[in-house]
Amino acid sequence: MVSEKLLRINLFIAFFLCGYMVYSQNGTLRGKVTDIGNIPLIGVNVVQKGTTNGTITDIDGNYTLSVPSGTTIVFSYIGYNSQEIVWGGQSSLDIVLEEDQHLLEEIVVVGYGTLKKVNLTGAVEQVTGDVFENRPITNISQGLVGVIPNLNIQMSDGKPTQSPSYNIRGTTSIGQGGSALVLVDGVEGDPRMLNPNDIESVSVLKDAASASIYGARAAFGVVLITTKGAAKGKTSLNYTGSFSSKRPTTVPDNIVDSYPWAQSFSDAWSRWNDNGNTPTAVNKTMAFSPAYLAEIKRRWEDPSLPRIEINPTTGAYEYYYSTDWYKELYKDSFFAQDHNLSVSGGNEFASFYLSGRYNGEDGLFRYNTDDYSMYNLRARGDIQLFKWLQVDNNLEYSSMKYHQPVNVGEGSNIWRNIADEGNPLAPMTNPDGTLTFPAAYTVGDMYLGKNGADLKQNVVKNKTALKSEFFDKSLTLRADFTFQNKEYSHQRIRVQVPYSRYEGQIGYTGANTNDLQERRYTTDYLATNIYANYVKSFNEVHNFDFLGGYNYEQSVYKNVTMTRNGIAYEDAKDINLTLGNNITTTGGYRKWRIAGGFFRVNYNFKERYLLEVNGRYDGSSKFPNNQQWAFFPSVSAGWRFSEEPFWKVDPKVISNIKLRVSLGSLGNGAINPYTFSENFGISQSDRILGDLVFCLSV
Repeated sequence: MVSEKLLRINLFIAFFLCGYMVYSQNGTLRGKVTDIGNIPLIGVNVVQKGTTNGTITDIDGNYTLSVPSGTTIVFSYIGYNSQEIVWGGQSSLDIVLEEDQHLLEEIVVVGYGTLKKVNLTGAVEQVTGDVFENRPITNISQGLVGVIPNLNIQMSDGKPTQSPSYNIRGTTSIGQGGSALVLVDGVEGDPRMLNPNDIESVSVLKDAASASIYGARAAFGVVLITTKGAAKGKTSLNYTGSFSSKRPTTVPDNIVDSYPWAQSFSDAWSRWNDNGNTPTAVNKTMAFSPAYLAEIKRRWEDPSLPRIEINPTTGAYEYYYSTDWYKELYKDSFFAQDHNLSVSGGNEFASFYLSGRYNGEDGLFRYNTDDYSMYNLRARGDIQLFKWLQVDNNLEYSSMKYHQPVNVGEGSNIWRNIADEGNPLAPMTNPDGTLTFPAAYTVGDMYLGKNGADLKQNVVKNKTALKSEFFDKSLTLRADFTFQNKEYSHQRIRVQVPYSRYEGQIGYTGANTNDLQERRYTTDYLATNIYANYVKSFNEVHNFDFLGGYNYEQSVYKNVTMTRNGIAYEDAKDINLTLGNNITTTGGYRKWRIAGGFFRVNYNFKERYLLEVNGRYDGSSKFPNNQQWAFFPSVSAGWRFSEEPFWKVDPKVISNIKLRVSLGSLGNGAINPYTFSENFGISQSDRILGDLVFCLSV
């Protein structure tokens, strides 16, 4: 009876899977995406709705996508209205995207406020949180690559902990790098610790006219990240999740066959030395000779012969393998997942936003893998205490853990060690299970799985903001206070790696790195902003916007690091279990404060003629008493041709055209912006930035 039921269940599952396979057979969809002027659009997102299956258009606007027939395809592009098309199975599908006319009324986040996009005179670019949707990314920096013009984010490696610097407009200063100031909700923050699903918008202030309100720290531009606020209306629950399989995009294509590699090695060595001699060793891990080369060839041509022998005279292992060390190093693929849950709701008096996220990756390395996990929690709410007073509180918690394998073979990184000692002749282990000498210097260290660093970072941040409006909302007063605590811990273990070159004999690599290190540091950060905004219009012709305020920030950093050698046994995890005499302890303390008063004046005549003046009187404790303060001014203007009576061009062809000019100084001789954030060095030079730009919307 039981077997009959199992048979029915199996038949049902088989029938279901067969039906699913027939239904989900993919077809190939091709097409071209253009604008209304038949100009190809480059980089348009073409995505199967509700999935991460997608592509982007090439330089000619063409795309190719493999999807099941009957599914919905979403075409989206920044600045254009998205389109959703149900694909009926046809081989070609061309799309024409229309510009989003609402963008002209778009509100753009700028320093200490917002402005209508049409009234901008500074170089500002903004994207919304939509750019992060349906993308398997670990942090927002990955999601911003290639999204905002002139924002350069270069990933140095593929680690999920990657926190690259943000560069605006390319190389800015020789020797100083030129990293932009990154502010999260108005205060300095680390983008890698944010939940991408919590992002409302990202603005980039590219020139001095838009960035000077932040003073010397804005010498290389400013990136403003704004998180989502509490949403009014009925309570809503939202869940998004993704499961993805990742794999290395590029792996070195090395020669891994034993004889071709050995012959190439011998030829290269002899030609380089050019003295008639042949190599006697492969670096320092294996002996080599013409006789050995001949035997390698014989065994390579006859796969039935053994791949390892013991020299009867010396007792040394002799290898005839064809090992691909990069196959031993990397997995073919690994699993990643992301889950985000948010709840929001409220009414005209109070509202709330709660979110939680888990992001995890199994790791790329085959042995001693680099596992990663990130947890984000956010609780934000606002309440209208009085008709004239609103209170907003934004609390967030982030926790990141990462295990990073450490290679002690040469005290260098694993890729350098593979290049030096990872010849394909040797296998991972000898017949008795010990590591071979080349393996111990390369992947064998990770195969052993004892060496590594465990990193953990926790961030707790709370921002309380007050907002008061008077005179029919013409005058707005704002004040906010932020406290942030960042805790970082790092535990590194390095033990000797055993190997065998001769039967019955054990040697060790990493003899000078048998140690354990523990590091702890904390950073307590305070920030306060108090500012007022007054808006006045005369006959809806002359429009003024005045902003003035004060900013104060303080940071205190403390560090303790301890290293001790002589680990009692290889699985020890506590520094009390190290018995050596080589003990190193270091500490660190750093405190800085900045303060500044700032203002901005905006004027426009019928949104046709535009003028903006910014200034900040900025000070920093990082400089001598007589050089701590400086003034940073800027001015910018714009002229919208399209608002002139003589402009008769059809809005469907050109809807907005603006001539913009800006000039600003990021240093007046007292503070050199190139060294301001580096905490050393004084110069008497200014940095003047200017722009003359045509802004055109079609």
